[in-house]
Amino acid sequence: MKTIGLLILRIKEYLILTLFVVISLVLIFNNDNTQIRFLRAFAIGFVGTLQSGVSAVPNVFELQNENKYLREKNIELANEVAALKEAKLENIRLSKLLSLKDKNVLGVISAKIVNKSLVQTRNTITINAGENDSIKINMPVVTDDGLVGKIVGVSKNYSIAQILYNKDLRISAKVQRSRVDGIFTYDGVGSLILTNVPKAADVNPGDLIITSDYSNLFPAGIPLGTVIETGNLDNLFKKITVKPAVNFSILEEVFVVKNLPSREKYELEKIFMNK
Repeated sequence: MKTIGLLILRIKEYLILTLFVVISLVLIFNNDNTQIRFLRAFAIGFVGTLQSGVSAVPNVFELQNENKYLREKNIELANEVAALKEAKLENIRLSKLLSLKDKNVLGVISAKIVNKSLVQTRNTITINAGENDSIKINMPVVTDDGLVGKIVGVSKNYSIAQILYNKDLRISAKVQRSRVDGIFTYDGVGSLILTNVPKAADVNPGDLIITSDYSNLFPAGIPLGTVIETGNLDNLFKKITVKPAVNFSILEEVFVVKNLPSREKYELEKIFMNK
């Protein structure tokens, strides 16, 4: 009690002031004088305006929490959108491959590219299918767009394929429209070309190049690419530059065609070519 008494004595001036202010306010609000009523109305309006202004000021901590929540939600939604886009693209690719599988009477083995070895002259891909999937050396590799290359190495579960951008791969080809024959190859510096085409041959930009009936490795009629430029290599042959049918920069899945060269045809031709 003594402590309370001392505390009251210390703040008695403030208590007296507070008491007088309360009494003054009570007298003001109970007074019907015109000036007092105006003052009372002004005070009430001022207090109301002040409260409205204060209520309009956002709570900083609530805004921070809300912004943090919205950022987290944006990240979650962005990840979901990216996953949905990837799933859509994969479905499109697989649908194309399944369509090719249905149309190909030779039979195919689906595979996914697991590595790409890109060097200037000898480009290859590694796929996740091998001997256990009945893949053998020299089998063609394709997509729904056209020829990718051929198998050159096989293990139990993986295979390596030369692609068109490999200087060691030479393909017997022809112009689909005019039936002009040539050899499809890679020049080693960035361009696919059709060689051994006579200067007078009927070949124009836009013509489709396909695998030839004369090929011992590849079934006939598989798209190789489209002619983008023709010119004269020398006095005898044309220089023909070809854009590949397959977009190798985005290639992810392929099919290996169950087609092997005819051993009988190869041996017979070898005999007469060596005479």
